[in-house]
Amino acid sequence: MPSCSELTMKLFRIERIRDILVRRESELRYMMDDIQLCKEITRLKQELQKLVSIPDKDKSKEDREREEKLLQQINKLVETRDFLVDDVEFERLREREEDREMAAFLQSKFPKALAAKGESNQKAGS
Repeated sequence: MPSCSELTMKLFRIERIRDILVRRESELRYMMDDIQLCKEITRLKQELQKLVSIPDKDKSKEDREREEKLLQQINKLVETRDFLVDDVEFERLREREEDREMAAFLQSKFPKALAAKGESNQKAGS
């Protein structure tokens, strides 16, 4: 029968796996948002390119207004995407710090179990 510290260690491992899965889900959501933003930016740029290709003398007032509106929309989407990228980077840094703190906590709480685990991993790798 496993000891109390072994069970606690297994519980920490399970919680760690759960955290990793939650993080991965979050990363996938960010990726989906990024893909959607890129698709919309591309669509708007294509529409803008069609308007830009019309000579100025042949453009209607509506064409010029649409050009301006498209530029504003593209700019807003690019800013949104920049914010998303910054947010992803912030999350990665925060997660790294959490990982360091958890490793330090586990090392202080279960030094013998982690040392034995490290030795068995080294033997398996040899």
